[in-house]
Amino acid sequence: MTDDHRALTQRLFPDVEIESFAPLGHGWTVATYDVNGTWVVQFPRSEHAAERLRAQIQLLPELSRELSALVPVPERISLDPPAMLYAKLEGTAADQGPDGIWPERLGRFLYDLHLVPPEFVGMRAVPPAVVRDRLREGLGRVQAQVLPLLSPDEAARGDALVSGFLDDDRLWSFATCLTHGDLQPEHVLVGAGGDLVGVLDWEEAGVGDPASDFAWWLHALPDQGERALAAYGGAPDAAFRQRARALHALMPWHDVAHGLATEQERLVADGLGEVRARLA
Repeated sequence: MTDDHRALTQRLFPDVEIESFAPLGHGWTVATYDVNGTWVVQFPRSEHAAERLRAQIQLLPELSRELSALVPVPERISLDPPAMLYAKLEGTAADQGPDGIWPERLGRFLYDLHLVPPEFVGMRAVPPAVVRDRLREGLGRVQAQVLPLLSPDEAARGDALVSGFLDDDRLWSFATCLTHGDLQPEHVLVGAGGDLVGVLDWEEAGVGDPASDFAWWLHALPDQGERALAAYGGAPDAAFRQRARALHALMPWHDVAHGLATEQERLVADGLGEVRARLA
């Protein structure tokens, strides 16, 4: 596949003379490559991924104007077949990088992102009820795959987690906003001096719950997560932390579902381990 994508890159972007071409990461939706150590090129892995990559091609130039260019900016694009090439951002995944002011920068970055009117980037604002309905639909599919793999006691606790999250009306009164949607540490790059370099992988960007962009940080890296939240201005609503806690607990459910869909036994096993740990 790497050789095929190298040839496709040369065909789509003939002005880029390829000297080196190497895979970057293991993204679920796109295949990503380092080109000459200075460029990054991405290709979708599925039809759904192709749709999301086209959306990124439209979104990222607009975001770069709103967010001080801390995002990849497509410099060469193809819509058919979809592909995007942008200047490589040098940095280390946040959980592997040095300490510094990056948590505060991340909090401010999210503050600015969440204030961007969705209409500015071609999206439509939706109320919390729509966000809840979408989550209910998606989690229903994931539940059907994950719960049968758990013990009866674990399955009961998992079912209670989902229903308690989705059915408690007190959790669903908040201001929706433009969100990244998949803000894991590998998507946040930190420079050698501890500053924020950039935020990558915007295929899940949409209008949603601001708690979704803090969920991982507040529970997996709580010190840095709290610093980011303080720079953000604190929790924006009374139920913010409850939703963030539930969203964090549900994250590995999606790993299990993806592992089953792609026949990756290790991903399924690791995901189930995290499901059990977070249910506990």
